[in-house]
Amino acid sequence: MALKLQTFLHLFVLSILLCTSSSDHSLAKALVAPPINALVAQITKAAETSLYTLSLSHKDYLLDLSGPLLWSPCSAGNPTVPCSAAECTATLGTHRYFAQGQCRCTARLKNPVTGDRAVVGDLTLVDVVTNATDGSTPTAEVTVGGVLSACAPAGFLGSSPLPAAVAGDAGLGRGCASLPAQLHSKLSLKRQFAVCLPSTVGRIGVAFFGDGPYGLMPPTPFDVSSVLSYTPLVRNPWNPSAYTIQLAGIAINQEAVQLPPGALDLVTLDTAAPYTVLRHDVYRAFVAAFQRATASVPRVPAVAPFEVCFNISDLGFSGVGYAVAPVDLVMARGGGNWTVFGFNSLAEVADDTACLAFVDGGWAAPSAVTVGGFQMENNFLVFDEAASRLGYSGALLLTRTACGNFNFARN
Repeated sequence: MALKLQTFLHLFVLSILLCTSSSDHSLAKALVAPPINALVAQITKAAETSLYTLSLSHKDYLLDLSGPLLWSPCSAGNPTVPCSAAECTATLGTHRYFAQGQCRCTARLKNPVTGDRAVVGDLTLVDVVTNATDGSTPTAEVTVGGVLSACAPAGFLGSSPLPAAVAGDAGLGRGCASLPAQLHSKLSLKRQFAVCLPSTVGRIGVAFFGDGPYGLMPPTPFDVSSVLSYTPLVRNPWNPSAYTIQLAGIAINQEAVQLPPGALDLVTLDTAAPYTVLRHDVYRAFVAAFQRATASVPRVPAVAPFEVCFNISDLGFSGVGYAVAPVDLVMARGGGNWTVFGFNSLAEVADDTACLAFVDGGWAAPSAVTVGGFQMENNFLVFDEAASRLGYSGALLLTRTACGNFNFARN
């Protein structure tokens, strides 16, 4: 076991060194001339899965916050990356495969929802079409050439529990092969990106790649980066592409939840999880604390996958959702608290029923706490790789705006 861990850590460190030392000259340059400060793309929510899609090249890709790279089905004529290319070495999880006297550079693809890694795809280079922005509106369509991607085998998308009609997976994770890392490198953007997930199917959220300002509308346009708090990102040796933070604790109604030591050392954020997933021991302590804090509110029968449910008529309502005990994620290294109000803690599962939207991940959960998409909705999140920190706004409803308030009408 110790030898296996030592080997894994060696490969993990090697991938970081290769990533930071790989030259931009090994990648095809963007097919644009004017300098660009940032890119912008639309985010939508899929009704049937409660997952999110990112608009790229006039198609919808699964927004995969922990994904290591872009992948999609390829046509027969797609160019493949030679085994001798730097991209084949620098990309974590790639393999050289020899068949009929030829070497193919391949990557083992992960289904972000099920975790299945049963398929292998050739690495290729694709063009990505998106929009430049001044922070307030899109300003011009941009084509970025030579973006590293992987070819998913035929039928892989159709067999996956992904939103209907997605074209592939937009891996936004940590590492030099992820989509943000490649866009930043090719366009000399600041090494950060932001996501703002919409809460309903009918609203359009927003993703930015590069520096701010990040403007949202009514009541007045303002730069969301002005209201951010920050906490450090930490490296996760068990999941190198995941964005991971440390928490000092979790509190409900300002009362600390008693959790096992070390449970909050590696807290991941993952949009492929529709709701926050808690390891079984953390879940039981969390639910017990929430039930104590809401003891005066009558319960109704549970609705899977949730356990604690209420009749909506028994709940009050405020500007930040249902009037229930707030949940504080207490940051370990400064940055204050990320407070989850009723809008992000209770999910409406029927016309008259709302449930505590946290899920029991069992003892085999990959992380003691995985913050899911529902808890991120209408929160503005900046993943700042240059400073290795996470910026978070808290509930945008407190500032009388929402993730659906970016002006996508081009100037």
